[in-house]
Amino acid sequence: MSANKSWDAMWGIHNDQPDIDPVADGAVRIGWDAVGDLSGIAAARDAFKQRVAEAMPEIELKAIAGSAGTLYRFVHEIQVGDIIVSPNRKKRTLNIGRVSGPYQYHPDAQIHRQWRPVDWLAVDVPRDELSVSAQNELSSLITLFKITTGREEIEQIIATPSTAEAADFTWARFYPELADRILDFANDRSALLEKVWSVADASGVPHLFKYLKGDHRLDGTYGPLRDVDPFTVLASFNRGIKDDARAAIASAFATEFGVTASVPKRFSGVPVANNLKSWFIRWETKRGPHDIDALWHLATAAVDYANNADEATREALVSAFDECPLGNTRLLTMGLYWIRPQTFAAYDSVNVSFIKKDLPELSAQLSMGAKISGEQFLANTEALQNWLASDAATYERVCDLSYAAWVDTLESADTTDHATAQQVTDAPLAESTDLAAEPGDPYDVASIREDGCFLTEDELQPMLERLRSKKNLVLQGPPGTGKTWLARRLGWALCNERDSARVQILQFHPSLAYEDFVRGWRPATSDTGGALSLEDGPFLQMCQQAASDPTNDYVLVIEEINRGNPAQVLGELLTLIEADKRNPSSAMRLAYPRTPDERFHVPSNLHLIGTMNVADRSLAMVDMALRRRFAFIELRPRLGEDWVEYVSQLGYDPKLLEIYGLRVDALNQQIGNDTALGRQYCVGHSYFTPAVELARTGLDTRQWWERVVETDVQPLLEEYWFDRPHLASEACAKLLGT
Repeated sequence: MSANKSWDAMWGIHNDQPDIDPVADGAVRIGWDAVGDLSGIAAARDAFKQRVAEAMPEIELKAIAGSAGTLYRFVHEIQVGDIIVSPNRKKRTLNIGRVSGPYQYHPDAQIHRQWRPVDWLAVDVPRDELSVSAQNELSSLITLFKITTGREEIEQIIATPSTAEAADFTWARFYPELADRILDFANDRSALLEKVWSVADASGVPHLFKYLKGDHRLDGTYGPLRDVDPFTVLASFNRGIKDDARAAIASAFATEFGVTASVPKRFSGVPVANNLKSWFIRWETKRGPHDIDALWHLATAAVDYANNADEATREALVSAFDECPLGNTRLLTMGLYWIRPQTFAAYDSVNVSFIKKDLPELSAQLSMGAKISGEQFLANTEALQNWLASDAATYERVCDLSYAAWVDTLESADTTDHATAQQVTDAPLAESTDLAAEPGDPYDVASIREDGCFLTEDELQPMLERLRSKKNLVLQGPPGTGKTWLARRLGWALCNERDSARVQILQFHPSLAYEDFVRGWRPATSDTGGALSLEDGPFLQMCQQAASDPTNDYVLVIEEINRGNPAQVLGELLTLIEADKRNPSSAMRLAYPRTPDERFHVPSNLHLIGTMNVADRSLAMVDMALRRRFAFIELRPRLGEDWVEYVSQLGYDPKLLEIYGLRVDALNQQIGNDTALGRQYCVGHSYFTPAVELARTGLDTRQWWERVVETDVQPLLEEYWFDRPHLASEACAKLLGT
């Protein structure tokens, strides 16, 4: 069955008789044997009621309708192509299949003679792979029922690629040969780029090369790359695109460069670059004069080392590695794995996580941070090769290890939270896609981009500067523009540490008071002997942490800062949080001092980031109180090239995404021009940024889009235009292209 196949209905059916094996039967079946063959009965419920009443007079009158209804649905409502889920209560498993034919009557069967043939797609799936609500739905006491709550989870189980499929390492011969052909152009990169553009045209997917045609040039123009490194060329089919597109591009490369090795159709164990970070170089305006040459030197040194590992090639490899300008070297190791997969390993997060979890003895020998030196990379390479040659190794080659890591990722993926119609939050991307690094790794604005931010580094850098200098920053914008997601990462960038514990998040709400946030008297506990106790709130607690660690930055992210009343919640701190008051001489007495002489000031290394939904009318109440003390930055919906690049790496059709992005832009322009609404009511990109791969939804791109519009966007627009419902209907029709 195609991963993009959709169906009209999903049914649950209980076959709990011990003598019935639905998988062996290739069918599901139900009872009511006394009614005989139902194929000749008119397709009407009354006809089924009459047959049940005649054949089973012992049934109470009130039960006839239910029995007849079940039989009618089994014979006529279930359609070929519908999905059947047959729970096995004893084994606590599910069999999932597709109805493959019309109703059948099997008179020779000892019991349950009413049959529907089924092609089983997944057998003995543990029930625990489903959420509790989906499991409860499947526990229905009735024989035949429609599945709604668990439908999407079942679809994802069907669409998830089988990890039992044999690995195909055809690519492991193709990649090195293609790399050698590319390296022949080290001194004629203009000719190399001409060949890349020819490959784009010949591949049948030229739109997937658009990302190479948006360089920011020194002369102020914007256009195709004018120089390139070998790794960025290889990344054109080693990024987040579908395997059939990767194979088509690889085939075009083989023809253009005269590669004799078999062209791969599958890419078992090949790590791919993030679509938003698949260049190994920066924009022309940002890169140094020798940055591209350094990558060519590295590729040449890597090939020389792979051919003959002696002291000279070792030293050349280390020097070339350190010469490259990348801050995060995970991508660099990925490129080296592409050109010589028998020698080098990619230390991307998938491999790193797998090695740390499953191969602790090997992990202890390796340096696997986000940034490693050339010496560390060389030591890793030789330690890994020695391990692979030892009796302790469980894999023969690097590619076997990489493939095992990929399989492990698939098998351990969470299958209980993959709704196709995403619940909209301020996260533009799923948190599960933060695969670029490990907690504690160095983190900067480039890392924010790598995580999938649709803002450029030039836009992010001023935000970080304002946070450093102003100390207090508010990200405001419509829902779904990534405020909370970005606030957290700006905090990490300020702390230069991914997932930093020095970045904490809390949320304001209308009932929050000074006593909750700063300090106040709390109800008695057993420890206080029945008396009220004076307790510090989260703000003072974080101030104390920051003050005790003055060499490091701390960040407090306050979600929905305009939901509370800042003047009331902060009290005297509304003054103390100002950048020029962050010193002992500006200290003030708190509303609830612990001693008469206690004075308090906010440490200079504590920074505040608030998020604010500007569509919230309560903003006007707090604007003047916050404006002077916070820098305000507005985020807007982003459905341009970066959005297309990111979503397409999840398997969604980039051509359709470009069309859909333009439709949303038109909608947001209409909303912005509406005097009753305005730009603060625009629809953010999070509404249209899925958290899972398309293959796991059981839908194609068009069906996914229709579902998002109908379930997420239409209710929002109907609320916006409650007094003008025709506008909501017209807008949805335009989004759907109808």
